[in-house]
Amino acid sequence: MVSQPICGGFLTGLALGNLPDGFLAGSLLQMLFLGMIPVRGAPLPDLVLAGVAAPTLFILSLREGSVDPSARGLVLLLSLVAALLVAAGGTVAHRIGERRSPFLSNTARRAAEKGRFGLASAIHFSSLAFHFAFGFAAIAVVTAAGVPAVSGLAGMLAGKWSDPLGHLPALLPFIGAGSLLMLNLARVRILMFLAGFGIVFLIMFLRS
Repeated sequence: MVSQPICGGFLTGLALGNLPDGFLAGSLLQMLFLGMIPVRGAPLPDLVLAGVAAPTLFILSLREGSVDPSARGLVLLLSLVAALLVAAGGTVAHRIGERRSPFLSNTARRAAEKGRFGLASAIHFSSLAFHFAFGFAAIAVVTAAGVPAVSGLAGMLAGKWSDPLGHLPALLPFIGAGSLLMLNLARVRILMFLAGFGIVFLIMFLRS
């Protein structure tokens, strides 16, 4: 489960020297997908990229001198929105890669049949290396473009609309409502939805 956002946020926060904020961003992103599971081959968003992008943008944007401390909640919201866009983009990129994967797998299979196991292994690991390289490149681009954008928007809106994280429990029921909407728009098992919805409200009551 290291690929899940809650773990990605923890590890990213650890790497950036701000474990609480990294874990917070990853945990909230995880809540958005508590009741969502793939059925009938339906693809999920690329939560691996999102789980690194959200805490990275959140932590680094807060370090910008232009961000007011009272705008932490707004910075977190903008970071989560940006991470969801990154997740959608990652899914599209993986779909494109999957269309080309049969050529590589067939080439590796033919090489193995001829006893060229070194070549077959190299082809296999090259596809894994491509996935890692794409992930690092995507995070680098998102960080370079996203941090100035998030901090700039937060600076512009800080005096007009920004809620401190102390009001975060009031937002959690909307996450449950989003899960309900997802239930109606996609094929999701009702048991997983109820579990996710119940956990959101449990966290809300314990937090308050």
